[in-house]
Amino acid sequence: MEKQIFRLMLAGFFLFTTFSIAQNSNLPIEKKQGKDYYVYTVEASEGLNAIGRKFNISPEDITKANPEMKDGLQIGQKILIPVQKKKQDKKKELNKKVEAKADQEFIQHKVERKQTLFAISRKYNISQEEIKKVNPQIENGLREGLILQIPIVEKDKKKSKEETEINKSQNKSNNYITHTVKAKETLYSISKLYKVEIESIKALNPGSEINISIGSELKIPSPTAGNNSKNDATTKSSTSQIDLDPLFNKKEPTVSIDTKKVIRIAFLLPFMLEQSKSDSSADRFVNFYAGALLAANEAKKKGVSLEIFTYDTDKSEEKLIEVLKNPELKSMDFIIGPAFSNQVSAMGEFSKKNSINTLIPFTSKVPDIDNNPFLYQFNPGADSEINFATELFTGKYKNTNIIFADIPDISIFDEGKIRSDMLRKRLNSIKRVSKILELTSYENVDFTTVLKKGSKNIIIFNTDKFAYITPYITAIKNYSNSYEITLFEQYTWKDQPDNIAQGIHISPFIFTFNPSNLNLFNRNFSTSFNWNSSTDTPRFDLLGYDITNYFIALLNQYGTKFPIKMNAKVNSNYIQSQPRFERFSPKSGFVNQQLYLTEINNK
Repeated sequence: MEKQIFRLMLAGFFLFTTFSIAQNSNLPIEKKQGKDYYVYTVEASEGLNAIGRKFNISPEDITKANPEMKDGLQIGQKILIPVQKKKQDKKKELNKKVEAKADQEFIQHKVERKQTLFAISRKYNISQEEIKKVNPQIENGLREGLILQIPIVEKDKKKSKEETEINKSQNKSNNYITHTVKAKETLYSISKLYKVEIESIKALNPGSEINISIGSELKIPSPTAGNNSKNDATTKSSTSQIDLDPLFNKKEPTVSIDTKKVIRIAFLLPFMLEQSKSDSSADRFVNFYAGALLAANEAKKKGVSLEIFTYDTDKSEEKLIEVLKNPELKSMDFIIGPAFSNQVSAMGEFSKKNSINTLIPFTSKVPDIDNNPFLYQFNPGADSEINFATELFTGKYKNTNIIFADIPDISIFDEGKIRSDMLRKRLNSIKRVSKILELTSYENVDFTTVLKKGSKNIIIFNTDKFAYITPYITAIKNYSNSYEITLFEQYTWKDQPDNIAQGIHISPFIFTFNPSNLNLFNRNFSTSFNWNSSTDTPRFDLLGYDITNYFIALLNQYGTKFPIKMNAKVNSNYIQSQPRFERFSPKSGFVNQQLYLTEINNK
């Protein structure tokens, strides 16, 4: 009987799906960036999960297509729904991939203990992306003993094709070859193609160290040019250093240089200067850099001598490796960057090899932090946050009623889900009681089954995306008159207008700024630069200011031996964050352990 009921439910599901697809075919279609989308009008009492079921698509995909939904759904709102490819089209694509894979030869590699994807890619001289394409299972991380398929590069075919291309474009009379820049090419990849030094290309193409764009032409030294181009290159600056002065409305240099004692700091950040189109994500890092320059300028006024080097690392590992070839980087006292997790392994290898203390300012994914004493991780990551939360729920909030509210179909890569699962497991291991509410449709959700009168009720959702919890906020508010309810929030939710009256969140950032310090910073920012200060959450300009202040103070007081003085008091000004770095063993790097609890009461 149970099997028959299950079959009926399953048949009903397929019936519903088929009906939804047929119904959706009558909707208007809009093309955006080469993709087709249904234009759908939100109906009354309809949430993301209900719309997702109607179109047989995940709520996450809908949110990606409609970033404005962070403010919640409204009746009558028009949203875009990605048009799903037909099964036949998907099957053709799959067959093509299978055929391509069948023609490719592979080497089997067994993952060793603590081996990173970067190390494996370097071993076989192949990019991490190519390894991921044929080994999708590693998206969840590498583990010891895992067998990977490594594509064998057909070097002879590739070499002959490249040589033909070079011969076609060669200009013998001028002793150079003309190369037209293609998509995703960098100076590093072009120099490898023609087997010449990057400096030789820069010498023939003034400005190429700043920007190359798709379709632009570069002069490449030909083999017959001998060593002339190489000699010319040595007379030019070999850095891809960005001039600091244009960021200031002042005639004097941004930072002075005193040959007696100079602190050399390099910033490796993704300004995206080589992109053919502007990238809005670069704005955050420009703001970070601007805040750092304000800190450097303040240090200069106090008599600290600094030399600042700045490099555009873009988003790729290849671009970072290209930047790390600049010889002056080996003489730095401190490096800040890069920004993206895929670049961290290469940066860690460089810092360890050259014994240069390096701060990873944004990502919490720093794979070599356990065995590289030269790395500093500002973003504490999930482990530190879970430790902090566990102490709260066994101390300050030991008598609270903890409720894990689980929304269905949340991606396993959602940071909120990862933290929720980790915290639940940790609390269970120490016998700290909590309750679980499996959420289905927000229209019928009943929180009374888990809420407790006469006690603080803390609700923890399994996502970090506010748009996913928006449909449940109204239901929670309805219970607020009878129950004391507090939402365990993500830091980025703090500016959401539809939040409930009470909330708490954990972050490395101070929620309530010191008004006098903040006002002074804002005034200095507006008079020094040609744009307004950031309004992001967190503010990247303040992050750059605080971090740079902290490490300049350390370097000025203790020099490059400052790691042995990490517990000493540092004389520095802070606005948004005050880092506290700790290491877990003599051979490990340092991780910021300074977290703050913010309690919000909007009643």
